[in-house]
Order: sequence, then C-alpha cells, then structure tokens
Amino acid sequence: MKKLYLCLIFACITWTNVFAQEKKENDQYPYSLPIWGDKAYERGIDLPLPIGIGINYVYNEMYLDITEFGMSVNGLDMSPWLNKETLGFQQTMASSNGINLRIDAWVLPFINVYGLFSQNSGSTAVSLKPDFSNLGAQVPGASGLEFPLFSSTVDFEATALGLGATLVYGYKNYFISGDINHSWTNTELLTNQVGVLTSSIRVGHSWKMAKQRRFVFYVGAMYRDFTKAEGNSGSIKFNEALPGIDQAYDEWYNGLSRTQKAVLNGVYNSIEKAVYDKTGEEVNIGDGNLFTSDIGYNIEKDLIQKTSIEFGGQFEINRHWALRGEFGIADELKFILFGMNYRFGF
Repeated sequence: MKKLYLCLIFACITWTNVFAQEKKENDQYPYSLPIWGDKAYERGIDLPLPIGIGINYVYNEMYLDITEFGMSVNGLDMSPWLNKETLGFQQTMASSNGINLRIDAWVLPFINVYGLFSQNSGSTAVSLKPDFSNLGAQVPGASGLEFPLFSSTVDFEATALGLGATLVYGYKNYFISGDINHSWTNTELLTNQVGVLTSSIRVGHSWKMAKQRRFVFYVGAMYRDFTKAEGNSGSIKFNEALPGIDQAYDEWYNGLSRTQKAVLNGVYNSIEKAVYDKTGEEVNIGDGNLFTSDIGYNIEKDLIQKTSIEFGGQFEINRHWALRGEFGIADELKFILFGMNYRFGF
C-alpha cells in the first residue's frame, strides 16, 4: 500500500512537470480549472493550484452505544435469552488509525470536490456484565443470577472509500468553509458496509510569508454519524470476539458455591429446553460450550457523542507543497490528522 501511495505522488509530480505551467506571457489564467478561474484571476484573487493529492495519517477514537443486539448460537436464534439486556453492555470504544489518500480538484473558485481512500487498522474494546435476572419466568432460577464484568478487545483491518465537497468563502485574509463527505467502510468482522456521514465548519485566518510561504490557522466543529440505520451483522466465535472470556468465566465459576453452581447449571438447562420447545433444535451452551460456539449477531450502534471541536493549521512551503495538521476533541470523541499535500495545475 505504501508503494501505491509513493507511485501516485511520483506520477502526479512527473505529470505536473510536463504539462503544468505558470503564468503565460499574456498574463492570462493558465489552467482549465476551476471554472470561472479566469474571472477570479482578473479580479486579483490568489487561487490555489487546481489539483491536489494528499497523504495523511488519521486517528479516530469514539465511544458507542449498542442500541439493539440479536444473537444466534450455531445457527439457532438465541435473541430471547441472549440480547442487549441480558448481556449487559457497559462500554464500547472503537479506535482506528491508518493512512488516508485524498485527491481533490477546485471545480469552481469556491467549491472543491474530493475522493478519499484509506487503509486502517483498529480495535473495539467491549465491556459486558451479563445479568439474567430479567428473564423471570422464562428461565427458572435466573433471578439474581449476575456474571462479573468482562472486558475484551477485538482487532480489525478495514478499508474505506469516500466522496466529499468543500464550500469556501474568503474576505481579505479571513475565510469560512463548510465541508461534507460520506465514506463506506469494509471490515472482515461485518457482512455489510459501514456508512459514516461527516460534516464540518471552520473559520480561519491566513498569514502571507516570504517566498510564497503561508500559514493558516482555523477553528471549527465537526459532526459525524452512522448512515446505516438498520444495523449490521457478522459471525465470529464467542471467545474470538471476547478473548479471555472463557478463562475469566472459569475463574468466576470455580469461585461459586455448590448451590450457586447448581442454580447456574439449571439456568443453562432451562435455556436449552426453551430453545428446543420453541425451535425443535438442540443447543448445548453449558460447561463452557457457549464460548467456543459460532456466534452470529445483528448489531445496531450509535455514537454517544457526535460533535467535536476542531482546530488545526496548514503551512504552505510554496504553491506546490503544504503540511497540515488537525486535532478534534470532545468527551467521547478524539480525532487527529497530520500529513502533506502536493498541488499542481491542469
């Protein structure tokens, strides 16, 4: 993947050296983009070079609320007994980091459109505190049956594609911009793509420096949300989804009294009988078999917090090269970006 990014940069620089040009002798705007660029140029507006390619490192951290959860064991639906309430989701935090490739073009002097491609690795940390007390009459003996808090981390690899647009208005050395983009993420843990809509607004100031250098600082706010309201599904073994849960369970189970163990085994037997009575299929979840079973799940999640405060800056070394950094923070969100951008004419 790194070789691909380097090849793209080399191709763009080579292509620029052959075809790009600065001002022509008649002092007309020399590029095809943006549309109406010649009009803005005649009015003395300092336009950026129209095409850009950027490579950024991006880190995201967000806390999630599990709003719905359905579960099957070895193909049998267990949702009436193993669900969001009985499994007791306490806290879910997802984090990812990776390389983001961004290619953009100024199609109008005030509108920039872009495409995104990213390769990420990350993890989801989950905490559960199962409690079967609310099963009531469905499972005799379940009242008061609570498990200890289990915590685990699931690692994943993901790729994402996105499209977006930025609207910019400037006055003297000040500017305001609004941005919106949508990305589609694929990961081996989920059957369907995860859609995320991101929008932001920024206000900033630009300082001109010697030798075509420029420094830009801005502050703003970013909003993000999932767009797949129906949720997602996947399949994994229980002890792969929650590594170490079988050992933690064994330690907890061995610490129970003989009476408590008998009650717990009775709960397992009651659930197995209830499944058989309802489906006619046998399932064995006792004696730790649940943790080595194939777990199918359907999950709906939501961001606990969707808006963060952003601030960042860009240092333009010259009209072609720039370095950029941005940091976003909220109680339940974190966002870090830094990278470089190369611009050329078309």
